Amino acid sequence: MAKAPPRMVGRVIIRLMAAKYDIAVIGAGFAGLACARQAAERGLSVVVLDRKSGPGERIHTTGILVKEAWEEWAVPATLVRRISRVRVYTPSHRFVELDRDRYFFMATDTVALMRHLVDETRDAGAEIRFGEKYMGAARNGTAFNLEESGVSCRFLVGADGARSRVAESFGLDRNLRVLKGVEWEFEPAPGDGDCLHCFIDPECAPGYIGWVVPGVKVTQVGLAVHRRAKADMQRFIARLDPLFGLSGRTVLEKRGGVIPIGGLLRRFHTDRVLLIGDAAGMVSPLTAGGIHNAYRLGRLAGDAIADHLEGGAPDPGRVVRRAYPNHAWKRAARWSFDHLPVSRALEAGLLTRNLFRRLAERVFFSRG
Repeated sequence: MAKAPPRMVGRVIIRLMAAKYDIAVIGAGFAGLACARQAAERGLSVVVLDRKSGPGERIHTTGILVKEAWEEWAVPATLVRRISRVRVYTPSHRFVELDRDRYFFMATDTVALMRHLVDETRDAGAEIRFGEKYMGAARNGTAFNLEESGVSCRFLVGADGARSRVAESFGLDRNLRVLKGVEWEFEPAPGDGDCLHCFIDPECAPGYIGWVVPGVKVTQVGLAVHRRAKADMQRFIARLDPLFGLSGRTVLEKRGGVIPIGGLLRRFHTDRVLLIGDAAGMVSPLTAGGIHNAYRLGRLAGDAIADHLEGGAPDPGRVVRRAYPNHAWKRAARWSFDHLPVSRALEAGLLTRNLFRRLAERVFFSRG
């Protein structure tokens, strides 16, 4: 009998030797780790695959936690810095300072935080493999066989970012409206203060804002812009120099990525496949913040998948959709920000200081 072609033999060997799990999670970010940990704590066998070489590599987030996220997580105090005030600047650097009693944000040492979350997820019983790229998956009855990884699973979770390969391989919706984000970390200086500084500047940050965050042992400076615009950090830093004196400081780290702002995708799940986090568009359409939703809905997804696999529970995607905030007013505000001359209205005084303050407080302090 003729031998089977080597490629076919390879596929057969992979299928015969596949390690079987209840859940495979693609992506070891906030959403993926939250889902994996919750499912593992429910007693499911869980594997997380991530193409990065290790936890905290190629970070694509500023890492700011809102108060609600901080209250839900047991994050070590050494990994955070509390920020209780926000300053919102016009292009001429006039500003409104915002604060609310007992409300705060937490800047984080994001690399160390991700390593901490990986350790917690492993302690819960999940297996995490770095350096493994998702190459696709094929349905095989009630299971999925993941190409080239030797993994078989009953349920597949795509937590692999705004350009999700899982979404692509299963014909789910993709994030079409995105911002480009760039952030540089500088050595800190006492004059950076203890505020979250946000800059409305359509020349440097068309479509969103620039920011300065006095972080944990660093000062984070960044821009997010429409995807067709250029994030010109050198120009932005030059404009900030009178306030922060950044040009003479050492740049410690640079990072960038895309941020989905189109809202929750309509088709973010199918039979035993679920997208979460940025992959599903679970990001505020106005503030572009997604960590709190990633963690909260990641945990919910882990529970919903466990219930579903145990029998009788609804599709996890339906459970997650019901729990997702409506964001109606934030979508309207995003439209206004995109189509109306907000910065010119501020400079001309067409938005009174009190009206602008009320609007800004709702943006920064409302989670609805």
